[in-house]
Amino acid sequence: MIIKQLGKIRPHRYADKDFRHLLGNDIGKATQDQLLASFIYTTEANYASAIVRTLHDHLQCVTREKTEATARQAAAMTDTPKPIADLCRAAAGRLADAAIEEITEAEQALSEAWAAFKAMKETFGNSIVRNHTETAAASGPSHFEMLMPLWSQYRDADARIETLLDADTEELHRIAMLDARRMAFIRSEASVILEQIHALHHSEFEQLAADLMRDGYQVTRSGGGAGDLGADVIAQSPKGKVVVIQCKHRSASSGAIGSPDLQRLNGTARPVHNADLVVAMTNGSFSLPARRFADSQKIHLIGARRLEQWATWGQPLTEVLGLPT
Repeated sequence: MIIKQLGKIRPHRYADKDFRHLLGNDIGKATQDQLLASFIYTTEANYASAIVRTLHDHLQCVTREKTEATARQAAAMTDTPKPIADLCRAAAGRLADAAIEEITEAEQALSEAWAAFKAMKETFGNSIVRNHTETAAASGPSHFEMLMPLWSQYRDADARIETLLDADTEELHRIAMLDARRMAFIRSEASVILEQIHALHHSEFEQLAADLMRDGYQVTRSGGGAGDLGADVIAQSPKGKVVVIQCKHRSASSGAIGSPDLQRLNGTARPVHNADLVVAMTNGSFSLPARRFADSQKIHLIGARRLEQWATWGQPLTEVLGLPT
């Protein structure tokens, strides 16, 4: 359809002859400002609709990720070793928590976008020239302009979600590699399970601690005794740090290691043995006062759970203690 100013226009789209006549007359009288305003109005409506759809899809996407992460977090994983299962649940929990925050923001953005789009629809049929003049612009942002900050907010949120999912994928890959390494170690002769450790004599337990000083450590004392001054095992790390370990083997009927044992270790490990890293190791557990004392004095504790990671699964000492490599 070619529009000629003051000419007769007959739109072919409409079946009603009278309506074609009325609409054709209006089109024929349309000014350049009216035609431009009509184009802008239609384009804004298309953009606004696309923004609302995109925000809706974004909310659904984040909700799906949250649902899947929550399911991973709650999974039984009965065939998965507990340390690996714990790591998987922790990763899923971090993703779920982050997704919950994103969902709250996405819901608010979609609500605001839908309100602006609805307001645009309610102005349909008003003077579109008036809506796109400098006078109208001076009166404040239009409903369409209110969508622009929401669009920018969405792009930032979308980038954050992509970063979260990439980090989750990397963490799951790291866990898979750790699991493979652990499974290879447990099949080796170097792996010692807790049942074997519980059956050891205290002197064998001290020797086990020395044997576990892998990964470049050099053992300078293996096994304590009279006059050991609290140091059953002394080793030097690859970086030259002195590690002092006190070993306390416990039978099933024995209680937890108390703070007096740690106080004696604390009195000699650094002043006498020049320890950079002080470790108390047991196949049992530590009492709450002992754990509090250890925290206050920077003594690292290895109980049954950490001992399993070290002896059974072959994790390096730095990983077991949560220290930088």
